[in-house]
Amino acid sequence: MKTVIKNIWEKYTLGKLLYPVSFILALAFTSCEAHVYIEDEYPGDAYIALSWTGDEPDVIDPGTNAIPNTFYWDRYYFIRPGIYTLYYDGEYNNGNGFVEYAWEVDYEIYVNWSDEVDYYEDVDNYFVLECHPLGPDVFLDYKSSNINDGNIKSEFVVVKKNKNYSMKTTYRKVEKRVRN
Repeated sequence: MKTVIKNIWEKYTLGKLLYPVSFILALAFTSCEAHVYIEDEYPGDAYIALSWTGDEPDVIDPGTNAIPNTFYWDRYYFIRPGIYTLYYDGEYNNGNGFVEYAWEVDYEIYVNWSDEVDYYEDVDNYFVLECHPLGPDVFLDYKSSNINDGNIKSEFVVVKKNKNYSMKTTYRKVEKRVRN
């Protein structure tokens, strides 16, 4: 048995095996694709910021972990498509004294699944939720005749459409939450 092993060892020495094995390894490593593509099925990313006009709210609950508890006004935060509920309240001076207000805002961020959407174009989409004592303020492209027409309504629905995403917001006037 020892002679058989010795004959095999002498026939296939390390040098004879080293060249073919190193050639196969070199060929295998150079043919690997260096790029990694991660497909997340969403066309670009969505970002949301909170802003205010009139008087800054006293209490705000963003309704999502995408916006931290200690956040910065007008800073955009990454958010996934979904349905969220924002709550804010405070008080403002209407000229006759201070008036308390409270609003809940249901906001849904969704992908525009249609033929017009370019799913391969990585376009980021930016949305702003405006916190105003009287509900949604006339702000950029949220302009609408039913918003701030002199009457204070208890509910507003506003849809903002970007390139690949849309955001539907429903502002509801509610009672102030009890604070602990």
